[in-house]
Amino acid sequence: MIADSFYERIDEKTYVSTWSTAGPWGPKAQHAGPPSALLSTQMMNDHHRPDFHPARVTFELLGQIPVDDLTVRTSVEHSTHRTDLLSGTLLHHDRAVAIARMWRYKAAPSALDRVREPRLQQDGLAFDDSVAPSAPLVLAFDESVTPPVPLELTSHTDGYISAMEWRFAESEPFTTFGPGKAWVRPRIPLILGEPDTPFGRLMLIADSCWSIARRIDMMKHFAINTEITVHCHRLPESDWLRLDGTTVASPGGAAVSHATMGDRSDDCAFVLQSMFVA
Repeated sequence: MIADSFYERIDEKTYVSTWSTAGPWGPKAQHAGPPSALLSTQMMNDHHRPDFHPARVTFELLGQIPVDDLTVRTSVEHSTHRTDLLSGTLLHHDRAVAIARMWRYKAAPSALDRVREPRLQQDGLAFDDSVAPSAPLVLAFDESVTPPVPLELTSHTDGYISAMEWRFAESEPFTTFGPGKAWVRPRIPLILGEPDTPFGRLMLIADSCWSIARRIDMMKHFAINTEITVHCHRLPESDWLRLDGTTVASPGGAAVSHATMGDRSDDCAFVLQSMFVA
């Protein structure tokens, strides 16, 4: 079952979270994609400035975000005629469950030369309209998969995972170790009855960075991100977005997942996620 949207608006600041916000860990805790998109969208809408571009946002997870009613508060921390620093807080029963900060700049002039760094442009996953998107995923324990995937890690697929469409380069999505590539788009809108925004779609997908680039053996270690940082040099122009990422980890340190995001024409953003590993 897929809900009609990830959220339903109660009033200007309060939202009902639907079951499609739930992450793979269970039906009561949200995947970070929908709430980071909700908070980022609210920050932009509450403090609208024409011709300003969302250049960087960091979404900080303070703990599990319940699948329940959420309240959003936003403010402007600093503003000039060229830059804004916005902040936002996501609350559950007056308790902060996530915070975010966004740098927003006056849009660069149209005469600026397009610049890309060749060494950062890896071979992309080509988009083929003849390839059907993956059906809502149901992954089970399979001895033929190396390493085997336990049910408890992938058992809840009725939330965010099923509410998104996926196209993978790998034959065994979410189970292949190493760099990962996927095309992703939402099946449902972020907020019922309201149009999605390009930046909202970008944030909705960004938290899937580390899950499509799995390199930590979850049979041996617990790993989870505490934040999502997105640097956006242009807004995406289509609903399908590409994630092309990998993860690095160091004994005695931590792990970092990073990915390039883009649409059918070009790259548009970079994602970084610091990860706690136990």
